[in-house]
Amino acid sequence: MSALWRLCVAAAAALAAAWLINGGGPPPVEFLSPEPAPPATPAPAAVKLTGPAPAPVRYAYEPHCNDGTDGCRHHILVSAAGQQWWVEGAHDDAPFALSADGTLVVHPLGDRFVARDLTTGTVTELPVRTEESVGEIFGAQQPLLSLDGRHLLVQHDHLDEDVEVVLERPMIVDIRRGTVRRLPKGERVAGWTTEGLALVTDHPARDLPGYATSAAYVIRSPGGRVVRRFTVPGNLAHGLPSPSARTLATLAKEIAPHDVVSTGILLTGTENGKTLRTVVPRLPEGLRADALIRWEGEDALLVRAEDRHGKISYHVVDLSTGAARDLRVAMAAVSDYLLAPAELSVLIGSVR
Repeated sequence: MSALWRLCVAAAAALAAAWLINGGGPPPVEFLSPEPAPPATPAPAAVKLTGPAPAPVRYAYEPHCNDGTDGCRHHILVSAAGQQWWVEGAHDDAPFALSADGTLVVHPLGDRFVARDLTTGTVTELPVRTEESVGEIFGAQQPLLSLDGRHLLVQHDHLDEDVEVVLERPMIVDIRRGTVRRLPKGERVAGWTTEGLALVTDHPARDLPGYATSAAYVIRSPGGRVVRRFTVPGNLAHGLPSPSARTLATLAKEIAPHDVVSTGILLTGTENGKTLRTVVPRLPEGLRADALIRWEGEDALLVRAEDRHGKISYHVVDLSTGAARDLRVAMAAVSDYLLAPAELSVLIGSVR
């Protein structure tokens, strides 16, 4: 008889004795078999989209997986219901733009950009050639669709003699007419408004006591005409103008013992550069606002949040109440590249 068998017999005898001592009641020790864990539901595999999309795209991302399939080499489009697609030419290492309503994408196809209408499947070649972006990992300007999806901002870049990324003159493409307008050099893109593209430049402060620099914003129509100008303190140089350009949103930040943390969303009037109010997003416990992505009308903002582990999520924040709605952006399992984590490649489309 083995030692293990003797141990089992002894344990059984001890349990039987305890059962007799307790008057035939239940044994003092009960062995329970754990319930089997429910099988995990695999994420639906991305399929090639060859015609209209059955639903608007909620978000897109670069998967960065390494199995060599088409679904690993293209941007993945995901609907609110979790359907996943990829489209020919939208490679994961190429420039990519997604409209705010999730019905239009722009990407290279061959040596030119194309606009793909996801509601019809129609592909329109644009009069702009693609160029390899040397500054992509340094945060160079990516293509950006206007609020109505009709115009596209394109800005190429190159390396100078000092191996610095230099942005070339921005171009605005009229997708419907197939025309291109080049804008002046030296202005940094701030975002689209209903009247045109907002750009900003930094200047020494002259009429703003207490500030070393000022931020001069200009709104240019798709045709390049100056529609409006306004100047605010230099600490608002990276603000996000509302669709009407009446309000500028920035993250209010303060220095903590071990980090710089955001304390809320600062809203500034562009007419006089004065603070309107600060909105504190009511995010789930452990999350903090990390970046402002875009406005949703005049009363809400799309916000990227991060927890202490670096996990990223996206929320629509109501500026009147601070209430935050989680968009539940969930990506399939991916193998991220060190310098290009998939979570940072997310583009948000329809939030409806």
